[in-house]
Amino acid sequence: MKRRPFVLWLVWQNVETRQRYHIGNLYCLDGKYTFSYELSGKRRTLLEAMENGYRPHLAFRDINKTYTSKRLFDAFARRLPDKRRPDFPELLRTLGLSEDYSEMDLLRATGGRLGTDPYEFVAPIYRQQSHFDFDFYVAGWRYYEGELALNELIEGDEVQFEIEKENPKDSKAVMVKSAESNYHLGYIPAFYSGFMYEVLNNGGKFKATISTIREHAKPQLKVNIFVHGNYSYYLQERDKFDIMVNV
Repeated sequence: MKRRPFVLWLVWQNVETRQRYHIGNLYCLDGKYTFSYELSGKRRTLLEAMENGYRPHLAFRDINKTYTSKRLFDAFARRLPDKRRPDFPELLRTLGLSEDYSEMDLLRATGGRLGTDPYEFVAPIYRQQSHFDFDFYVAGWRYYEGELALNELIEGDEVQFEIEKENPKDSKAVMVKSAESNYHLGYIPAFYSGFMYEVLNNGGKFKATISTIREHAKPQLKVNIFVHGNYSYYLQERDKFDIMVNV
């Protein structure tokens, strides 16, 4: 059986517009790391980001090059929490990681976020033939009805997706709503919403459930949603979508 690579998308946020773009891909397989910029996507990827003020990372200046390394690139490794900090074991527990975690596990769990720049790592959309799956943290949690619904949400519960047709900032915005009370929890992040917009518009079959709830986490890390389904329409219309990872 073909092994599934560990993949993370590198996302950049324009600090003025608050819009996020999927600009690159970090792969790890059999101890080998590769990084390349995302040039093939049609929406919210590198070229659009560059049109909106992005400049390539100083450690990866050539946007057409595939960078390789036998260890996690220093530019990304320095984004990980210091293992020497006294509260590191507790941090692993709050992130849901065991002691045998990998650097990619930790990078995914923390997002590799620093207070000094607008980068973040997120999980990709995986595809195997017509099957797809991905997970995400609900975006915009603090601005909507998430806190009102928090006490009724349970891990494993289904949530609903609904296209917000009149969203002035994103023509493909998809709302996340609680199944029972129909509370507006927030949104699918923009770098996934283009794909789910097409799934919803074209009769794709999927299931979306609450994967984790961290009541005391930061708003952007409070509720994680797992989505999986089948969508053969993608195979004929791949140019409409953000990049997906084939497995």
